[in-house]
Formats: sequence, structure tokens, C-alpha cells
Amino acid sequence: MKQILTSILLLAITAQPLQAAQFNANNIISDYELEDYTSLSQDSVQRFLESKGSFLAQFTEVINNVRKTAAQIIYEESQLYRINPKVILAMLQKEQSLITSASPSQNQLDWATGFAVCDSCSKSDPTIQQYKGFYNQVSLFAEKVQNNYLRDLKSLGKTYTGWGRGRTKTTIDRFEITPVNNATAVLYTYNPWRGSDTGVGANYNFWKIWNRYFVRNYPDGTLLQEQGEQGVWLLQNEKRRPFKTRAALYSRYDASRIIQVSKNELETYEVGPSIEFANYSLLRAPYGTIYLLVDDAIRGIESMEVFRTIGFNPEEVIDVEEKDLALYTIGANITLASAYPTGALLQDNKTGAVFFVQDGKRYGLIDRSIMNLRFKNQKP
Repeated sequence: MKQILTSILLLAITAQPLQAAQFNANNIISDYELEDYTSLSQDSVQRFLESKGSFLAQFTEVINNVRKTAAQIIYEESQLYRINPKVILAMLQKEQSLITSASPSQNQLDWATGFAVCDSCSKSDPTIQQYKGFYNQVSLFAEKVQNNYLRDLKSLGKTYTGWGRGRTKTTIDRFEITPVNNATAVLYTYNPWRGSDTGVGANYNFWKIWNRYFVRNYPDGTLLQEQGEQGVWLLQNEKRRPFKTRAALYSRYDASRIIQVSKNELETYEVGPSIEFANYSLLRAPYGTIYLLVDDAIRGIESMEVFRTIGFNPEEVIDVEEKDLALYTIGANITLASAYPTGALLQDNKTGAVFFVQDGKRYGLIDRSIMNLRFKNQKP
């Protein structure tokens, strides 16, 4: 019962493919990501522009008799209005492709963030000329987000166009959207299109740009921990599942696999159901059946005779509610034929060969390095 050996360790030898992030129109970026104004320094913004071959890396504009670089403008306005400079960079690319453009037109620079340009508006309209220019576009965008959209969301629960957390509205391209946070409501207020790969890119395009530049995507099975925090999370089905106890974590995984990430990286994943019990826990349902927890499956023990014969300890049985069991899939029952249901390393006395045995089946370990890597604390 104390042996923590499972077939999943054998499967883990093969690296899992990276899963592409999926667009969630209701949760484009997190609130933390929108307002993380300390995410980049001015030098970091400059290096980012240079790394993309952007014209903005050498662009300057005179503001109040002072010549400033694009990086300086982006950084200073992000600090003034406490908006993530990454959001400004993503918006510059979404609206006018200014991050990747090596030779943009004056029109692209003049309407850099698309501020004041509506679907039915003409850029030559005399009433919007006051908003033209790179500095104006960056500054007015950041100011509008913080001093209007976020102010209204935090005080009224919605923006002036009715977008808000938990409020369902229909976009111009006829999608029903229910923002899960203020940041997503801000993006739809600024551009009320969902967008897609074809036609209008809109918020879908913003999400693609954000993920391309600023998000590292981790595969299922990755262990993440926020820097400076104790909790550990398992990525599974594009959600992060918290481990409730150390036993739940260490009975399944090697702590050396934990990856430290920033809070905003962690918050890109929705919270999934918690992992409360240690692997190979004995869980008793209200109706009396005792289950052995094996990874994400529960296996019913056929009878108390089987329970005693295999050598399980009655004192280790945990009484649980049916809702606790509903989180797991139902696996095959454990019978007297299920030799070593928790797994064991066995060695042939004659040949010296070592096998991993579970449920009456054996798996040969073809290389000692595999045993040293995956079963380093076990002896056959």
C-alpha cells in the first residue's frame, strides 16, 4: 500500500506534445494582466521592438518640446495610467501591425491604437483629427481604459456601452459574449467584435497576438507554482487544479518537476477541481463500497475478503461524500486476480531482469536508466 508506483510513470518517459491554447471569447486576458503596469521596463519595451524588427524601435516624436522614443512613450503612458505596456504593444499590432511593420505608412502611425476610429467613421473626419498621432493614440487609449472603462466597471459594474463581468451582450458580428472579468469587458467596449481568423480579426486577433508574444503555453501534466507562493497546480484539460495536501502532490509527482511562473502566467488558466486525496488512497462511499484511487480513476474493491487478502489497512480508509467521488472516472474493480493493484517492482532471481507489475500484468524495464529515473527510491 505504501508503494507509490504506477503505470503513469512509465508513460511519463515520453514527452507530451504541446497543446495549443484555445480561444475563450469570454476570457481574453485576466484583470491582473490588463493592469500589470510593472511587467516591462522602458529598456524591455525597446528590446522587444528591436527583436521584432519594428519601425517603432527607431521612431521618435516631439512631445511638449521633448523628443521621445516610441518605447519611452509606451512605457511612460503605461505607468501614468497603470496599464500593462504589453497590452499597449498588443493593441498597436492588432490595430495597425506596428510591431511587425518595418516601414509603416503615416496613416498607421497616426491611428496607432485605433482610438476614436469607429466602423462608420472616416479618418478624415475633422472632429477626430485632435486624436491623431502616435503619442495621442497611445496616451488616449491608456487613459480611456483606466479612467473611463475600469472606473465604471469598478463603480457601476459595467461600461457606458453595457459591457461588464457576468453580463451577456451580443457583438456586432452576432456572438453572445459573457465576460468573466473586467479586462475582457474592457476589450469588448473598445472593440465590440469577437472576430475570427477570417474577416474582422478584432478581439480574436488581440488574443492571438497576446498569446504569440506574451504567453508561454504548457502541456497537460505540467506542475506550476506562482513565484513566492506555496500552492502547486496541475495543468489538466486547459485548467489548473490545486493540490490540497502535500500527500496529494508527492504521491503522484516528483517535486523537481514544479515550474515557477508569474501570477499573470498562472491566471491565464481557469481554476479546475482540486486534487484532495493522495494517490492510492482508500475512499469509502456512503453506500459502503471502498475504492482505491489510482491517478484519476477509482476502482471498487470487490469484497472485504479481497480487501484483507491484498493487505489493505482498514485504518487508512477515508469516508467521503458521493460528490467527492464524482470527480473521478470509474475503473475496473479490484478482485483476487488483481495482483499488485498499486504496482510493484519484481526481479527475476535467475536472469536479474526487473519488471513493473500491476494488476497481474508485467512491463519489462529495458534499461536501468529508466529504473533509476522513474523508480529511484524503490528496490525490486
